[in-house]
Amino acid sequence: MVRYFPSNGQSVLPIHLGFWPDNPASPGELVITKAFSARLPVVCRQIHSKEPFGMFRGENAMNYAFSSFLLEAVIVIFFIKVTCFILRPLRQPRIVCEIIGGMVVGPSMLGGSRTFSYYLFPPISNYIFTNLGLMGFFYFFFLTAAKTDVAAIAKSPKKHKYIAAISVLVPMVCVGATGMAMRDQMDKNMGRPSSVGGIAFALAFSSFPVIYTILRDMNLLNSEVGKFAMSVALLGDMGAILVLVFFEAVVQATVAGAKAGAFYIVSVVIFSSFMILVVKRAFEWVVDQTPQGKLVDQNYIVTILMGVLVACFLTDMLGLLIGTGPIWLGLIVPHGPPLGSTLAIRSETFIHEFLMPFSFGLVGLYTDVHFLSAEAWDDQLAPLVYMTTVSFSTKFISVVAASVFFKVPTRDSLTLGLIMNLRGQLDIMLYLLCFSKHVIGLPGFTLLVLHTIVITGISTPLISFLYDPNRPYRISKHRTIQHTPPSTEMGLVLAVSDHEALSGLITFLDFAYPTTSSPFSVYAIQLVELMGRASPVFIDHKPQKEEEDKEEEEERRVDEVQCAFKLYQKKRDECVKLHAYTAHAPKRLMYQDICELALAKKTAFILLPYQQERLEDNAPTELLDSGMLSLNTDVLAYTPCSVCIYYGKGRLRNARVRSCLDHQHSTLSSRVRQETYRFVVLFLGGADNREALHLADRMTANPDITLTLVRFLSFNHEGEDVREKKLDDGVVTWFWVKNEGNDRVSYKEVVVKNGAETLAAIQAMNVNDYDLWITGRREGINTKILEGLDAWSEDHQLGVIGETVAGSIFASEGSVLVVQQQVRNQKGGDGFLNGKFDYKKIVSPWSCH
Repeated sequence: MVRYFPSNGQSVLPIHLGFWPDNPASPGELVITKAFSARLPVVCRQIHSKEPFGMFRGENAMNYAFSSFLLEAVIVIFFIKVTCFILRPLRQPRIVCEIIGGMVVGPSMLGGSRTFSYYLFPPISNYIFTNLGLMGFFYFFFLTAAKTDVAAIAKSPKKHKYIAAISVLVPMVCVGATGMAMRDQMDKNMGRPSSVGGIAFALAFSSFPVIYTILRDMNLLNSEVGKFAMSVALLGDMGAILVLVFFEAVVQATVAGAKAGAFYIVSVVIFSSFMILVVKRAFEWVVDQTPQGKLVDQNYIVTILMGVLVACFLTDMLGLLIGTGPIWLGLIVPHGPPLGSTLAIRSETFIHEFLMPFSFGLVGLYTDVHFLSAEAWDDQLAPLVYMTTVSFSTKFISVVAASVFFKVPTRDSLTLGLIMNLRGQLDIMLYLLCFSKHVIGLPGFTLLVLHTIVITGISTPLISFLYDPNRPYRISKHRTIQHTPPSTEMGLVLAVSDHEALSGLITFLDFAYPTTSSPFSVYAIQLVELMGRASPVFIDHKPQKEEEDKEEEEERRVDEVQCAFKLYQKKRDECVKLHAYTAHAPKRLMYQDICELALAKKTAFILLPYQQERLEDNAPTELLDSGMLSLNTDVLAYTPCSVCIYYGKGRLRNARVRSCLDHQHSTLSSRVRQETYRFVVLFLGGADNREALHLADRMTANPDITLTLVRFLSFNHEGEDVREKKLDDGVVTWFWVKNEGNDRVSYKEVVVKNGAETLAAIQAMNVNDYDLWITGRREGINTKILEGLDAWSEDHQLGVIGETVAGSIFASEGSVLVVQQQVRNQKGGDGFLNGKFDYKKIVSPWSCH
């Protein structure tokens, strides 16, 4: 069988997606392909249907379709990964790297070589490659839609809805008007009103899956602008689905008559009704069958993933757009645990790392920069250049103007305008759709793909340059324990991810001794990894709330921590006000929820458990809370107030909080105390140690505690800062004068010459068997006192002294509390707009996205 490719000086790929010669060839038949230059001869190639006998028998494995496909898979994945690695320093999102990686194997780069195309990407293997690429897009759309909370649309603020409408309607009208004005110079297919409308739609709307994936790569999902952008994009997507249905109905009516358009609408109603009435109820039944806190059974997951292919087949059979099937199926999946999260756990890696490279390889094979010639400029390229320019400018201006009108800060408005212009997977799928329907040709498709690369590739570094999600936490006001007046309510944020860590923190809070005259306002936040959802969720568990949201009802699986919060509040009702929250966020962004809560509630400090690597009891090869190690480090770096890190071990870890039984904190002599706890403050000077001493001062009122203050001074005052020394003297003097008559408080001074003597002095104190070691983290400590210790310090959560006391070599059963005072005078921001430019914000080392 012979198949001729169209020729206009260069070869092109088949017009229809999934091209394969009619009547598959039998052994010995020939497939004729056109080389990539008109000067090269026609090449005949023998193909085979069986497996090769081997290279030593003179067989060429590249003449076999499946063998060629296997090598193509390796090449595409390899080049995409290499491209991602090379572009990491430029902070490019993954979508840009993957498109460029796909173009590497296409005719724009390596595919322009006749030898490369003949041996590695022959047409005989394109069938498998093309269809796997389409499947990659379909599964990506399904998985992203399954993470989407459609119910959030009803909860969106009005300003989000207005901005979403403006961001779509204004560009669509302007681009449509530009296209209609240039119809005379367009070719016949592009000049049809339905074609102009389709291009205007594809360029005007902002895709939620695209914005979600790029913001995830940029670690902006949990930022204020990130949440705003995803809310606006989701609203726009819901409107875009309706517009897409209407557009396709118009196209079918234009091509095949009004009857075809009517049948299309009927098909949409039938398919959507089947999804809502049958499939959605089946998903709800699967959720009901899943035990609390468990993953959905593997058989159900396989059935649902197979259902994606069934949805594609049904939409194709009914005459609908094949890409809408997986999107609609994903939208009715109950997002979050257990079903949405299980789908993400079981399939996300395979879809993103294996199937999607074929999708971008497919895009690369259809993208050929050689078609961007003067011949195609007038009737294909020029109209698209003007339309894409108008699309970007009008969308950016309209979003910024609408945001400023609704009193969004100017910097955030500019960032939002750039985010809403990001292009990605769904946009490319629409371009492929326009290409397959002959709305645009290969030159136009190539131009739109390059438009996607340029807009997204330039916008993402600008977004990083303009917007710093940690800027709001940089405040100049005092938010510390030291500056909280005595006999007033002190606010704190308590953040935990599991019940085991919570028990130690609550024990410490009781030793901190809240009273009716000096109560605590505790904002307890439970951290849950975001699974099966696209948007982060922050739940406020308000007391006496009669009607719980369905979303909160789903979180009953983590009630163990919430019940502990309620129990502690009930026992301490007279001196503690506890407000419980649950935050679902990616692990690397959980610190933002903590810092935002501390900022909003104006708390004095944040209380965190110490994070360390340790193995699961049931799975000795897996780390417990893997990925949580950076949480404390990020909170310490960006906190708007002071931070306390508590490492519970020894007796205090399992201590019974007896003071809970005495609601009035009675000091009557009849009260029997079984044990007195011994606390020690290691005071090495500096702001952090002064903050630690003020916290310890609150504990001195607890009759169950004896406190020892040990101050370390350098020999002959070497290395001392005069200002810091005066501040330290003032705080220590204040503490001793206040507690001089308290026989449970003692004070000592130790003079040391270097870090070795400091370590020896602390080691000698271990014979006293202290239950809790309290110290500052690092700020302001005399470097002479720590000389020689920094070299072997590895754990920056606790600082040098905290790490020393907490280490196994120290052999102490006492718990450790490390305090960092609020780092002030950071207000302002980064970037050119503030007169500062840090090139590291744009060009970074090769680190993971």
